[in-house]
Amino acid sequence: MADLWNGKKLPDRNVTHTNINYRLYDGRTGTLLSFNTTNSLGSLVADVLRTQSEHPDAQIHAVEYDGPAWR
Repeated sequence: MADLWNGKKLPDRNVTHTNINYRLYDGRTGTLLSFNTTNSLGSLVADVLRTQSEHPDAQIHAVEYDGPAWR
C-alpha cells in the first residue's frame, strides 16, 4: 500500500530508530512537564498526549536535545 498525500505518492523510505532526547514544556509558562529518551516516535507522541491530558491548559512545546536529561 502506497502512502498518498494530496493524491501524490510519497517516496518509499526505510524506518529508523534514532535516539530522540526531548523535553516537553508549557509554552506559556516555560514549566517543564515531561522528558524522555526514546527511539520510538510513537512513544514520544504517546507522551505528548498523556502530558496534554494531565495538563489540559498547557500549550505543549517539544524541544529535542543532543543528549539525555540525566547523565
